Amino acid sequence: MTWRFDGARRGRALMLFVCAASLLGCAYELVNGGAVDQAKAEKIQSGIQEIRQLRFSKPVPVSVETRDQAEQDMIADLSRDYTDDQLKVDGQAGILIGLYPPGTDLKAATIKLMKSQIAGFYDPHRKQMILVQGAADFGFWNKTAEFVMQRDVIGEMLLAHELTHALQDQNFGLETALDKIKEDDDRSLALKSIAEGDATLAGFAYVAGKMDGSVADMVESRLSDLPAAFAAETPGTPEGISAPLIFQYSAGVKFVAEAYRRGGWKAVDALYAAPPLSSREIMKPASYFDYPVAPLEVTLGGYEKVLGGWTKAEDNTLGELLMQIILKRGLGEHAPQVALAERWCGDKMIVLRQGTALTVIWYAVFTDDASAQQFAAMYITILDRLLGQRTVHRLDYRGRAVLTVIGGGARQFDQLAPAIWNSTVVRQLPARVPAAAAQLRAAGTAVSSSVAAQ
Repeated sequence: MTWRFDGARRGRALMLFVCAASLLGCAYELVNGGAVDQAKAEKIQSGIQEIRQLRFSKPVPVSVETRDQAEQDMIADLSRDYTDDQLKVDGQAGILIGLYPPGTDLKAATIKLMKSQIAGFYDPHRKQMILVQGAADFGFWNKTAEFVMQRDVIGEMLLAHELTHALQDQNFGLETALDKIKEDDDRSLALKSIAEGDATLAGFAYVAGKMDGSVADMVESRLSDLPAAFAAETPGTPEGISAPLIFQYSAGVKFVAEAYRRGGWKAVDALYAAPPLSSREIMKPASYFDYPVAPLEVTLGGYEKVLGGWTKAEDNTLGELLMQIILKRGLGEHAPQVALAERWCGDKMIVLRQGTALTVIWYAVFTDDASAQQFAAMYITILDRLLGQRTVHRLDYRGRAVLTVIGGGARQFDQLAPAIWNSTVVRQLPARVPAAAAQLRAAGTAVSSSVAAQ
């Protein structure tokens, strides 16, 4: 949903929909008179196991809720991950760095988006499917699934999508895996993109009655219109909130389809054992499959002694996608300098609080010195235009790293910057991805003939 800016699940205001609000499953003819057509539901559960080549270890209960009940469930899920205060801090910090427009109420915008798309979902906490009574609008899927002419078939497709999430949870421990990386939004976004790409392919394949390369190609082509369709369904939603959600489907499908083409469903299964570590790898599949490059891990230090009266409210990683959104908002959708986000190698953002005042410290590393210098020049102009003189902001760069400080703490930048430069540690993450890529290549060699025959 959103981009986790809170200590517990920051960015979840950007990514809130782990397996819920963004999972637009529904029930059209599966719900009649407030009850589930159990025969149809069981048929879909059986069929998705065959299509996805995974088995349920336990039954997945299917129940019906009113729209109001489902909305309250999702709001409760939001509250479980964040307090109102955390969402407020997240929203304010997002405005300061240029991710959200001024005046954005993160909680209100998130709930509005959730309500606009709610039709049904798999609840990973209660381990059950929820179908929404009377839900006849399938959100942006109405446009992307036009090839399916009957609404009841669309409902079956989306229930199959949601049940794939249940398969992921039971077979790969998806929710537990997400909890383990809840302090890294970019890494969480990468894993969620795997889950959504997988579920979307499986849902469409269920309706098609088969899964092969042609189905993968068709789904990819249908999702090319997803951003426009989503914008039409959710007018006024800040891009910093909507783009990561759309990304999970559009980019996620392309990435998972690439794995499938290389090794079938076994290759997709392998992604959960060693998932991509960044949105960059999802956007550039070759950087995962062919020449694995793990992102850099940044551990910020040195600020504690200089800003001793401040307490840490957030600690997270933005990643290439959110950097791209910031540059688009600040420079324009088609500005050539937006491409600087592609030079991202790693980052760390910390939000400090003193009373009602905030300080944002963002340390970003690029592929080379020239890219860091160019980003510094572009970003300071964005901040000058965005914040003017009312909010203190300072920026410095050394080598291929850029340090930005926004807010009250920036008044001590002359002492703060040297302390951070001297104490921050940047290291290459362990090479987990190359092993996964090798496994996928091996799987592709072993099953390429069977995939071609499907």
